[in-house]
Order: sequence, then structure tokens, then C-alpha cells
Amino acid sequence: MQTFKTLSPHALEHYEEQGYVVLQGLIPQELISGLLDRVDGILEGRYEALGLHHVGAGSDNSPDDPGRLNRQIVVVEFPAQDPVINEIMSFKALELAARQLMHRDVAEIFQFQAMVKEPGCDNPTPWHQDDGYWKYDHRDQKAITAWMPLLATTAENGTMWLLPESHKGPIHEHVQAGGVSNYRTVAESIDESKLVPLELSPGDVSFHHQKTIHGAFSNSGTKRRVIVASHYHS
Repeated sequence: MQTFKTLSPHALEHYEEQGYVVLQGLIPQELISGLLDRVDGILEGRYEALGLHHVGAGSDNSPDDPGRLNRQIVVVEFPAQDPVINEIMSFKALELAARQLMHRDVAEIFQFQAMVKEPGCDNPTPWHQDDGYWKYDHRDQKAITAWMPLLATTAENGTMWLLPESHKGPIHEHVQAGGVSNYRTVAESIDESKLVPLELSPGDVSFHHQKTIHGAFSNSGTKRRVIVASHYHS
């Protein structure tokens, strides 16, 4: 049974001030285990790719494409045809938290992703704002991402890093990463000394604002990084 309490004033304040907040233990372990098996199984061909928008490399436009060694699954259809993916996409606690953080009565999921970074690979995710892709801010709409590890994430294994308070600034100009990639990155340099890593356990969820600058270094550790993300708008 799903249970969820109203977010604490501290959690709401942290999101408003920093542009992100971590909610620990929000997702039950049985759902995490089922998702990990499903993501691996789809990428390995053990499960049928039912109604999926994309399965494969994050971006593979050239040998220098920074997305070529990141594997992902993308779903843009809701309800999802895959029953396990649909379970997390319809997980009520995520929707309720998204609504509270956006201060909206409605939060609709519009995209789901699963992303895998293998260890020892040159597989960074360029620094970007989600709204550099979506452009919701220009339409006076709000959006938020729920980022969930299926295995523990560390600073060494390619976890997401965020730039606190960057959501208070503008939507920056974004360009193709490396000049070739489907991945986009902020055109200007950022102060990497101010970045904060998300070192999370399976079941934890990090919510970040549509304008929060974030990305990831390559997985220099010895263990895989496997995460899923649900994107909501209102």
C-alpha cells in the first residue's frame, strides 16, 4: 500500500532555496528490485520493449558523442504498456510530492527515463537545465524531475551533481554537447567547485527544479549507476 505524508516545511524550504530536495526511502524496495530487473532485461533483450519511445544509446551521432556510452530507455506514453514501468510512472507518492513542490493542484507525468552508466567508461552527462530542452518556463508552466537510483549512487560512480540555487537564475543558452550530440549543455562555463553530488540509496528520490543546472561526471568507480527519472509538468 502506498502511504505519503505532507512534505515537511524543511523539505519545502530546501527545494525553494536550493532548487532540489532529497526524500529518503520514498519508494519500496520490492518496486526498486522489479524496476532494476526490468530495465536490465529490456536493454539485454530479455523483456519485450512494449510501447517504448527509445531503447539504446543516449546519443550516438559520432565517435566523439558524449552520450554514446550511456544506455537509456525513454517512455512518453502514459499509461505505459510495460506493467513494471507503469507501476513507477503511476506511483502516487511521487505525483503528490511533485504537486506540493510545484505548488500546483495537478502534476502530470509526461516522460519517463531509465539511464545506465557502466563503470570505467567515458560517459559523462553534460551540465544542463531540463528546461533547456523543454522550454516550459517560456510558456509559464512548471516542471520537475523525480530522480531515483536503483543501485546506490556515489561521487565516484557517475551520480548526478547539482548546482544549488541555479534555479533562481535564467534559462541559459544551450548548445549541442561536443557540437554533435543530441545531449545539450549550457554554453557558458559553470563553477564546478560549487556542485553537490547526490549520494543516495535505492528507495531515495531527489526532486529538482526545471531550471536547476545538473549533470554527471563519468563513472570512474567499479559499480554501475542505474537510475530512473519521472518528469512532471503542470
